[in-house]
This record gives sequence, C-alpha cells and structure tokens, in this order.
Amino acid sequence: MKSIRIIAVIVSALFILSFTANADAQNKKNDKKSAEITFVVSGMDCANCKKKMDAKLPFEKGVKDYKSDLKTRTVWFKYDPSKTTPEALKAAVDKTGFKAEEQK
Repeated sequence: MKSIRIIAVIVSALFILSFTANADAQNKKNDKKSAEITFVVSGMDCANCKKKMDAKLPFEKGVKDYKSDLKTRTVWFKYDPSKTTPEALKAAVDKTGFKAEEQK
C-alpha cells in the first residue's frame, strides 16, 4: 500500500516537472525574439508628462515590456523586432509631444 502511494507521488512530481520544463523552454524561445532600446526623453519633466507617455507607449505594436523613469528622463522598451523597429518606437515617443534620442 505504501509503495503504491510512493509511486503515485513520484509520477505526479514528474508530471508537474514536465509542464514547468515546457514553460521554461517556451519563455526562452520568446526571449530570443526580443530586443531592447532606451531613449532619453527631453521635456519629460513632471508626473503628468510621464503619465501621458505611460498611457500610450506600452500599447504600441510589438512592445512586450515598457518602463519609464522620470528621474533619469528615460523610457525603455523590450520589443519584438519582427513587429516594430527602433525608428518606429522613437516616432511613437515623438508623437506624444516629446523629443526622444537613443541612449548609447
């Protein structure tokens, strides 16, 4: 009786591990399809400026992740290069009324 329970626990653990291994492999595959870029944004001086950008830029085509920092006046994008380009992201920032320059 104990051996059946032990076998059931082992089979359950292997089953769960197979799903987590598959999820990790999928995440690594998706990371290969992404690039990152940071822009310095002139004119982003206040919380309302940041709020204006945060309301639009994360939803641009191809953007996977987005962060803005008022202190350093930067915006960072993680994006899918097959769906957008750095030029398109710069244009999206400029479209909000600010001037973006790629941070080197």
